[in-house]
Amino acid sequence: MMCGRFSIAVRIGNLAERFGVSEPPGIFLPRFNIAPGEEVPVITGSARMSMMRWGLIPSWTTGEKITLAPINARAEGITEKKLFRALLSKGRCIIPATGFYEWKKSGNRKSPMYFRMKSQEVFGMAGLCDSWEAPEGGIVWSFTIITTQPNSLVLPIHNRMPVLLRRRYENQWLDHASDMDEGLATMLTPYPPEEMEMYPVTKKVNTPSFKSEPTVLEEIHENSNDLVTWDTR
Repeated sequence: MMCGRFSIAVRIGNLAERFGVSEPPGIFLPRFNIAPGEEVPVITGSARMSMMRWGLIPSWTTGEKITLAPINARAEGITEKKLFRALLSKGRCIIPATGFYEWKKSGNRKSPMYFRMKSQEVFGMAGLCDSWEAPEGGIVWSFTIITTQPNSLVLPIHNRMPVLLRRRYENQWLDHASDMDEGLATMLTPYPPEEMEMYPVTKKVNTPSFKSEPTVLEEIHENSNDLVTWDTR
């Protein structure tokens, strides 16, 4: 599974300013350890920021039990998959983030690693969203994060990475009037590794309840309990 955890380690006002949208009420940030099933702010093509559930529930889902809620969608072959094909024309969205987590395997052990921009800037992950009418009433908006092949920084840790959109493509990705036939091959590609960095973090990130603890973003020396504090403002 990839991507399975990420962070939005900025205040909501900073996020709204970064993407040029109005600051919606009732959204509380920062959040340092976001897990599947949680609601997070998502940017849509109408220049809006809305709360959506992580784990795509297609609009055609029936019944009370949700059996399909993928948190990731593979970029390869995405235009051929029934689940995602229609959403490429009407459900493109951007999931803001300041970093994402992946686990480094060493024998039977897994150690969490944190990936972010060297500039520590907010970036946008390409996603697809849809609305679903729940049996008990009400509309549930949800999303999935598109993944692609890893760049050279991520490759030693995992064989997938989220699609981190270059800023010059963000408006095109959100513009549902734009033709995606040729654009997908350019946009849904690995992000340049020289602009990113990674470091090991505490195993507290394994526990989803550590959502508002900035300590999960602090670098640790592998095989040591020492912490190196990073600026998460």
